[in-house]
Amino acid sequence: MRHGIIIGLSLFMVLLFAPGAYAQKSKESLEKQIKTLQKDIETANKLLKETSKNKEVTLNQVSLMDQKIKKRQKLINACNEQIKVLDQNINKGESNIKNLNGELKKLQGEYAKMVTFAHKNRSHYDMLEFLFASEDFNQAYRRMRYIQQFTEARKTKMEQISGLRKQVTDEVEANRKNREEQTLLLEEERSQQDALIKEKAELNDQVAKLKKQEGNIQQSIKDKQAQAKKFQKEIDKIIAEEIRKANERAAKEAAKKAKDAKAAANAKPDKMALTPSEKVLSTTFTANKGKLPWPVERGVISSSYGRHASAVSSKVMVTNNGVDIATTENARARCVFEGVVVSVVRPSASNIGVIIRHGDYFTVYSQLDEVFVSRGDKVKTKQDIGKIHTDKAERKTELHFELRQGTETLNPAAWLAR
Repeated sequence: MRHGIIIGLSLFMVLLFAPGAYAQKSKESLEKQIKTLQKDIETANKLLKETSKNKEVTLNQVSLMDQKIKKRQKLINACNEQIKVLDQNINKGESNIKNLNGELKKLQGEYAKMVTFAHKNRSHYDMLEFLFASEDFNQAYRRMRYIQQFTEARKTKMEQISGLRKQVTDEVEANRKNREEQTLLLEEERSQQDALIKEKAELNDQVAKLKKQEGNIQQSIKDKQAQAKKFQKEIDKIIAEEIRKANERAAKEAAKKAKDAKAAANAKPDKMALTPSEKVLSTTFTANKGKLPWPVERGVISSSYGRHASAVSSKVMVTNNGVDIATTENARARCVFEGVVVSVVRPSASNIGVIIRHGDYFTVYSQLDEVFVSRGDKVKTKQDIGKIHTDKAERKTELHFELRQGTETLNPAAWLAR
């Protein structure tokens, strides 16, 4: 019976603490997300403060405000999730306390019987009489061991249950305090979002002025898209050449080993042959998806990956093969992973681009007006590679960042650390 009680309590404790551990992990994850979003909003505020020095509103300012509001909404959503997690913890804690109280009551009943037994047999003579009443020596020994073990077991279990009860009570109390704190935080964030909505309403008048110039805006975006397309063709050409060289080198190596050039003619033009060390680098790069450092020390994504509408007009579509990251004036671009510089592209003085190879991955950093690296340089993670150009008219400092695997473009936001 005693073994059954121990096994039952062990299983109960496993069921008690396993869900709590999972919820705690979610809670910590949400707390980290909230802190990250708060930093993003703080950065957006600083950038907006810089752009607000202009007398006239700009596309950059509207874009930053949109991004800031989106971040604020995500922050509020994270707070809501945090409160739900805390509610679940509290409900589980209260259920655990109820179960523990039932177990405690049961043990107290057993303990009361033990006290009654001890009271009836409180004298040394009575104890000896109880033992000598045994039918044989083995039964007497078992009775003696039973008294000792029973007393020790009940004392131990009382201490364990008391400790567990206090632990769960403390946990529930802590969760209640956390929920109160998160509720206050949510109220604060909601009030800030209301303020942002009002600010955006005020900006709508300025946006309306910009829309009067929609034709000029569309033409400006078309011009920028044409420049970007030209730049993309140059990047495509460089990466295709890198793939061709890698495959040619691999073909020669294979032909040398096989002494048959035909056996090495299976390389696909869009796939890159890698050396053993390059394979390791590619594998490591892949393993770091979602953990790569940002290509700027501080910044927010001002234009996302893919095809989407302009912040000013849904009629104006923008195609982005990477992401644009708004940052502070005089900011520097930095390498997100170790690799080799394969090219420095100079379409214009204010739009220098750097292409870095990481095995079969390529990262592209453009809109630089100064670079610190040259073709063939080996670069390390977080190494500065250039100074980001600042548009004085719009007071905009923005890095264009791309990520590719071979010829395929990837969404950098999915690879950068959250």
